[in-house]
Amino acid sequence: MKNQKNISEIVEERGKKRRCRIGISIIEENNESLKSLKKSQEIADVVVYSNHEIEGFETRIFENEEEIGRNMVLDYKNGKIDQFVRGQVDDFGMIQEFKKQFDIPEDEKRLCLALLEDAHQREFFLTMGSNPEGQTLEDKVRILEGSCKWMKEEFGVDPRVAVMATCRPDSVGKDPVMTKSYEDAEYLVKHLKEMGYEAKNIHIELQNALPWANVIAPSNGTIGNQIFRSMVLLGGGKNKLTPTIFSKGAYEDDSRNETDWYPHILFACALANK
Repeated sequence: MKNQKNISEIVEERGKKRRCRIGISIIEENNESLKSLKKSQEIADVVVYSNHEIEGFETRIFENEEEIGRNMVLDYKNGKIDQFVRGQVDDFGMIQEFKKQFDIPEDEKRLCLALLEDAHQREFFLTMGSNPEGQTLEDKVRILEGSCKWMKEEFGVDPRVAVMATCRPDSVGKDPVMTKSYEDAEYLVKHLKEMGYEAKNIHIELQNALPWANVIAPSNGTIGNQIFRSMVLLGGGKNKLTPTIFSKGAYEDDSRNETDWYPHILFACALANK
């Protein structure tokens, strides 16, 4: 098992298999983001979608965010680019545009998970990183089933899931919201084990998830989003990839507060090359 490639190594190998044209929306650039885009040109032909010319890059200019997102998806659909990274346009607007152009049912929910690297260079997938996600038990089941299946199909990885709750076991019964969270976690662990996956209820002890787990499931998307932001924007961690997945396709997502676009463009290439 020592020679088994980690997910980042698989992505790099797949992403560099063939040079691709990758779109990305950039509304506000800075030195760090421009540096990462220039680095990305070593592995891909980067096409920037913006409301202004960005020097040194092929730029397609449109009036506003809505038009930028619409034309980036349209160019992908028509084969003018091989894949795209959402970049800095609105997340929910991009979801709606992708659904519309690829005839995806309005009520279909996306599957989205992020491969994060912590300050100790340990990789794991974080599910429920967007605020609306995982607010019901039904949605948590959908997300964890889909995430585990995607990991196995995409990378051949056996998921080991650390499921979180908002209280420790000895606090169950003291507050109805926390108690429900703990009961949900227990149900999810049982459900995942019945599906053949390893799973544990780590309740609030996030620090105990690693190095055992390769998937962390927060109690809901609000907590997941805050874990993501704390790690990536404050804690020295990295967001390595963040696909948005539908039944009729996928694209690479991100946080628009990020400035290092290289790993996202690399994974967009990997998506295109698969």
